[in-house]
Amino acid sequence: IIPVYNNLNYTMNCLKSILENTKESYEVIVVDDCSTDGTSHVLKNKVKNITVIENKENLGFIESCNRGAVVARGEYLVFLNNDTTVTKGWLSAMLSLFEREDVGAVGAKLVYPDGRLQEAGGIIWQDGSGWNYGRYDDPNKPEYNFVREVDYCSGAALMVKKDLFEKIGGFSRDYKPAYYEDTDICFTLRKRGFKVLYQPEAVVIHHEGATSGTDLS
Repeated sequence: IIPVYNNLNYTMNCLKSILENTKESYEVIVVDDCSTDGTSHVLKNKVKNITVIENKENLGFIESCNRGAVVARGEYLVFLNNDTTVTKGWLSAMLSLFEREDVGAVGAKLVYPDGRLQEAGGIIWQDGSGWNYGRYDDPNKPEYNFVREVDYCSGAALMVKKDLFEKIGGFSRDYKPAYYEDTDICFTLRKRGFKVLYQPEAVVIHHEGATSGTDLS
């Protein structure tokens, strides 16, 4: 499920990387949040075998993801930013951790285009603020390369069981239009007894901020 707002080049690059690096059976749902750069027209006329949902008004990241989840037919949902590039074996690596029945969500290792680590799982401090573990460090260090439980993983590349996602009502609309919804859903899953795991073998390149911006205001 890929929510998009403009940045068609990023979206096309993301779709290309999925096609080239994913062997499993999967479907792609792109939710266009009122783009003004012709995104829907290009996707519908130039890209085969994807589902394109067009929002009639700009709804933001959370509502777009939730709309995509309703349409999805798979047992697992993967929320993926359009400013990402997936790498070989990414999906199978994430999926493999769901062999454990106590797993509710799995996140990927996010790296910057220049090769630095962006996130190896997320930390939430006592005051509610967050931090990406390992940010700007060398992604090949041992401490970032084993499966472990985490507070949360970024919604830029997050896999969740669909039935669990539906049971908890999807991403909470309390956080509309975007941000912290990924933290909230991971905490909700953990509260219900499910684990949130970081999978270092699923490497996803992320151009941070291109999908929803970085302006704190």
